[in-house]
Amino acid sequence: MNSYRYVLLDPTGNLTGLVLDPVPEEDRRRVTAALMKRCEQVGYLLPPEHPGSRARLRMMGGEFCGNASMGTAAFLCRQDRLAPDTERELLLEVSGTDNPVRCRIRAPREGGETWKGTVQMPPVVEVRPILFEGEEWTAVRLEGILHLIREGELPDRQCAEQLLLRYAKQCREPAVGLLQWNAGKREMMPLVYVRAEGTLVWETACGSGSTAVGALEALRRGEGVTLTRIMQPGGEIEAAVQVSCGKVTEVRISGNVSLGPEEILCLADEKGGLNSD
Repeated sequence: MNSYRYVLLDPTGNLTGLVLDPVPEEDRRRVTAALMKRCEQVGYLLPPEHPGSRARLRMMGGEFCGNASMGTAAFLCRQDRLAPDTERELLLEVSGTDNPVRCRIRAPREGGETWKGTVQMPPVVEVRPILFEGEEWTAVRLEGILHLIREGELPDRQCAEQLLLRYAKQCREPAVGLLQWNAGKREMMPLVYVRAEGTLVWETACGSGSTAVGALEALRRGEGVTLTRIMQPGGEIEAAVQVSCGKVTEVRISGNVSLGPEEILCLADEKGGLNSD
């Protein structure tokens, strides 16, 4: 029986299982499948490959995730016993992007439980309008993920899932999202497909999706820094987007993180099983 330590991270409701022990390739799919019964996505904590980085985060499908980066950085600060109500900045290597991600974490006040995090997101590669199946959408490409923004009211969920799966067949990104964005209400519903695992999840919050929406709104406003507060089922994420010479040059997202205790995952048989200590 193989067993692995893990912790549940809760960055703005985007529940993430972070595996703390090395997992052989032959066990990884079973570990991911078992943890996905308890969360929306799974990441693996690995030693860093470059000097100056605190650790490396490999997401389950090799995609990039801003919320998981924020949650992992908060967990590492907890491991380092960061003093209450103090800040630390660290570099985290993350799948889906070539350069380390800069994270700033503030520990809870004495007796509190909520960590606050800011993540400098990977570059926005492209923002462009597209026409897909008779509808006008906006495609926002980041390193490691492509998001489609559909504005207005949310369509039937089954219809949205089918649309996203059909679009995903036309591109090669490891992850593709469909973001239903209501600018008037400042509300976003994120749906994310991860190709390697074949998962299709209505997420409670999405960091890269918040980046995509923030980039769209900032480009509409023009030069300078635009703050966009984006309400999602799990809570609010703030995107701060810098636009220079008509291009997005920097994006930071900020949100709250809750951390669970360390638990044990036991792979008792081919189906996998969960035991918590």
